[in-house]
Amino acid sequence: MAVALRQRSTMAHHPNSGSVDSALRQERFQLSARGASVALARHRVRSRVLEWGFQEDLCESAELVMSELFTNALVHTGSEQILCVLRAHERRMLYIEVADQGGGPAVPTPREAGLEDECGRGLALVRALADAWGDRPGVNGGRLVWAQMSVTTGR
Repeated sequence: MAVALRQRSTMAHHPNSGSVDSALRQERFQLSARGASVALARHRVRSRVLEWGFQEDLCESAELVMSELFTNALVHTGSEQILCVLRAHERRMLYIEVADQGGGPAVPTPREAGLEDECGRGLALVRALADAWGDRPGVNGGRLVWAQMSVTTGR
């Protein structure tokens, strides 16, 4: 199934991989592409989103979205590092980006997982939890996948 909505990112570039800019309410961080990093990404989302004043339900949804996007980058690309960006807009909108280094399929495509399948539901979860999501070419052949969530979409 094709992604229904595509949008150009308006992400501001900051040189530090772990920087927090409170005026923009944005954080960028880069993690090694390994299984243990999924939990680190989830923890980073939880602490920052709560610090920014969002409610618990959106925080939980954002953690799950980050987990799914990060896991997809980990599993489906040959990345050594994965870049994550969180951006908040006035406690009403949260934007999540995950950028890989490439080596995977051209575009992320949701699929129908069977009842017995252990994987294949990640993008369906992202689609269910986000107002919008999409992807675009990233830097140096990689891919950037994003999700936008509002306080009304937290489940």
